Amino acid sequence: MPQKINKISILKYENNIRVYYEDTDSGGVVYHANYLKFAERSRTEMLRKYKIEQEKLKNDYNIQFVVKNLFIEYYHSAKLDELLNVKSLIIKISSAKIIMEQSIYKKKKLLAKIDITLGSVNQIGKPSRIPKYILNSLNTV
Repeated sequence: MPQKINKISILKYENNIRVYYEDTDSGGVVYHANYLKFAERSRTEMLRKYKIEQEKLKNDYNIQFVVKNLFIEYYHSAKLDELLNVKSLIIKISSAKIIMEQSIYKKKKLLAKIDITLGSVNQIGKPSRIPKYILNSLNTV
C-alpha cells in the first residue's frame, strides 16, 4: 500500500525511453518488471542532472541508495518501439531517505505509477546520512 504523505514537489525531472525487443514478453508487451527498470534509469539520470553521481557517492562518501519500499500500480500496457515518458518527482528528502513518485506515460496515457522510498546506506548496508552536498544540490534547485 502506498504511503500517505504531503506531496510537496521539491524536484521534477522527465525523460523519454524507447521500448526495445528486450523489454517485451512473449505477448509482445512490456514485461511488468521492466517498468521498474525504466523508473530506475530515470532516477539515475535525474541525479546525474544535478551532479550527483552514484559511483562518486560510493567511492567518496561510502554510501549508496537502496530501495526501502515501493508500490507500483499498472494501468495500461506499452508495446515494442513505443516512446515512453517517465516523470520523476521528489516529494520529500530527510537525513537518510528520499521519497519519490514516478509515473510512466505513453503520449498522455498513464501506464504505471510508482511510489518509492530510497534509503541511504553505507557499504555494509547500515543506514547512513545523505551527504550535505546532495541535500544542498537538491534543495537549491
